[in-house]
Amino acid sequence: MKILSIETSGKTFSTALNENDKTIASSYYEYGHIHSEIIITAIERLLKDTNNSFENIDKFALSVGPGSFTGIRVAMAAIKTFAQVLNKQVVALDTLSILEASLPKIKGIKIISAIDALRNEVYIKKGKKIIIKNIDSFIRSLKTYKNKVIIIGNAAIVYKEELSKGLGSLSVSLPEIMHMPKASVLANLAYKSKNNLSYNKVQPLYIRKSWAEESKK
Repeated sequence: MKILSIETSGKTFSTALNENDKTIASSYYEYGHIHSEIIITAIERLLKDTNNSFENIDKFALSVGPGSFTGIRVAMAAIKTFAQVLNKQVVALDTLSILEASLPKIKGIKIISAIDALRNEVYIKKGKKIIIKNIDSFIRSLKTYKNKVIIIGNAAIVYKEELSKGLGSLSVSLPEIMHMPKASVLANLAYKSKNNLSYNKVQPLYIRKSWAEESKK
């Protein structure tokens, strides 16, 4: 089973090839929001470097958000095209789940994924649902945990001072690169997932309208 995954929900871009639950190759770019300019080239390079072709891929995977509206649309257009032409299925996963799976479970530490939603708000998971929460309210909710807390996701970078001040010694900081969702993690999750979709069933996960759309009102 070979899975090609693409992650474009933030300012970084990554792609990975997974074969039988093992990452064969992956690439990671931090060029800002220029996914449309590098996505096809990066995928073709990855396939060439591993002596593979699109026809060798059994399944595709992508992150559907929340995150960058533009990045998500770019990856979705590419993946849906590949899947349609090759008659392959797609695994679509939310970005917060990808982030959560980036770290192993650690005894005594609570791992929570959070993505900046702008306006002093964050995207977080509440059970299986993704919601938007004010950063101050989010920090207050974290204080209910007795263990140390690791926030993974770009919200930990954007609201670093607020989290450090609000949580004190309960807060655990990670290097910035750890807060970026990666295609290699996405591919691992996709290998285990049974939620395979036809290309025409894949939809972006938009929790709110884009800033541009809301500004038109």
